[in-house]
Amino acid sequence: MRISRFFVDHPLAQDLRFELPDDVAHHLVRVLRSPAGTRLRLFNMDGVEFEATLCEVAKRSASVICKAPVETAPESPIRTTLYQALSKGERMDYAIQKSTELGVSRIQLLNTQRVDVRLGGDRLEKRMQHWRRVAIAAAEQCGRASVPELLPPVDWPVPAPHPGASLILDPDARNGLGTIAAAEDFAIAVGPEGGFGENEVHQGLDQGWTGIRFGPRILRTETAGPAMLAALQSRWGDLQGALI
Repeated sequence: MRISRFFVDHPLAQDLRFELPDDVAHHLVRVLRSPAGTRLRLFNMDGVEFEATLCEVAKRSASVICKAPVETAPESPIRTTLYQALSKGERMDYAIQKSTELGVSRIQLLNTQRVDVRLGGDRLEKRMQHWRRVAIAAAEQCGRASVPELLPPVDWPVPAPHPGASLILDPDARNGLGTIAAAEDFAIAVGPEGGFGENEVHQGLDQGWTGIRFGPRILRTETAGPAMLAALQSRWGDLQGALI
């Protein structure tokens, strides 16, 4: 039987007993109807994971006790940041979910010329909370012991964080991924529906980004980032040899 994994924003240590956060307790008690004695696993932002046992259950709360630490798969040897332009509805959820599954280290949201959704104030905070929950759920499901950092939108262009390994996806670029040298840190910039404007691509190049054509087909905004992450991971990251 598969043991459920949960992210908790709480220190973890062997024999530590504590009350679970409300959202985790709700899922265990109200959704899964888990009784006392249920085994589970917990991890936090420190990248540590522990076996745990549900030791007390009430209508609206639950407490656990940590048991032995669990050996987890290491994070990818490459660090990746996805600069993702905002998009509507489930497209953003998909991009964040699949990028988390593919080992992205950080997601920086972008405002660009063709972005259809503009967020600010309480509306932005609510969407950020929602997207963080999407990333947490993806990490819980895929077995990662860490959750990628998710940063609120900034206006494009931004300076390339890793010159030579900061890639802006542009279907009109001449060079493909085969022209990129190995690196420990990569950044990927993905435009919104309709892509980056021509002037925005030039602005990115002026800021140190490298234009990359990724294959013969134009990918949707929610597909492009995860696809590029998969390619980087298969070439230099933890998917090397996965097809052997």
